[in-house]
Amino acid sequence: MDILISTEKLSLSPEMLRELTACHKSSEVAVYTCLQKIIDDAEKFRKFHRKRHEKALRRSIQWGAEYDVYLQKHLTAGLKQKTARAVARRDFIAAHPRPKNADDLIRTDEFPGLSAPSLRYYHRAYQNFVTIYSRRIILQINLKKMNEK
Repeated sequence: MDILISTEKLSLSPEMLRELTACHKSSEVAVYTCLQKIIDDAEKFRKFHRKRHEKALRRSIQWGAEYDVYLQKHLTAGLKQKTARAVARRDFIAAHPRPKNADDLIRTDEFPGLSAPSLRYYHRAYQNFVTIYSRRIILQINLKKMNEK
């Protein structure tokens, strides 16, 4: 049985396209088995990619919160915004030293970027998180008030 499979709108790797064309002239069961394998592989990749992205976002928020603590400390000390950012960056760099040897590199999980754009990215991620979280809390409070009335 010949089943027509359109791959025009699919973005498949050459390896998957070869698998698909190889099983194209097989039996209907073989074609569905092949397609199921491709779908399972795609789902596995999507889950892996999502988890990796979420882990990176969690780390960014964590590092942004840490940077924000340093920044707020220097702003409350009376430093101007630009100076406070520079001093907070130095504090952040001091708190996250690079490993000196291979053993330290293996034992340490992740290293934050120490450039000014990296710290801006972490800080923005943290600020977005705080904004979204505070909006959710306000929404929940408003919903409780509406339910009480």
